[in-house]
Amino acid sequence: MTRVPPSAELIGALALHYDDLVEYIRRRFQGNQFARDVVHDVCVQVLEKPPKQSIRLPLAFLRRASFNKAIDRSRADTTRNTYFELSAEVPDGYVHDVDGACALSFEQQLDALLAIIEALPARARQVFLLHRIHDMPRQEIARELGITLNMVGKHLSRAMVTIAHDWEPARRALAGR
Repeated sequence: MTRVPPSAELIGALALHYDDLVEYIRRRFQGNQFARDVVHDVCVQVLEKPPKQSIRLPLAFLRRASFNKAIDRSRADTTRNTYFELSAEVPDGYVHDVDGACALSFEQQLDALLAIIEALPARARQVFLLHRIHDMPRQEIARELGITLNMVGKHLSRAMVTIAHDWEPARRALAGR
């Protein structure tokens, strides 16, 4: 007797009950397309990251996974729509206050900052970008680059001092303290 791997059994149940799962989600949530997207997300999740343990009741598992995914998606949609509603209320006066000189000045300042960052020593530039742009914690940078936490701090400090010294907006901000 050959034993079917748990993921193959689950995928078989998913294929067999796909339309039932879509209908199950459609009845409880927004519509047919939303339900299809949710069940598709569950399919991808099962294929990419199958459960480690054997599933005794595949249909019950798939229904619960689909229902949970639908809740997550619905909440994400609500949050996204709330954000866009808030950002849509920006007054027109603000948008039109930006003139060409201001936009040009901003672009020049950005180009100057990029040139300063590019001129940093390679390791200082790498640490600065990972920490400030990619929001990576210092401990993770040290582990990733194979250097000590102290060296991460020194490279970051060197980059910040160089930027503060060479970039006009940073000098103005520091002078205004």
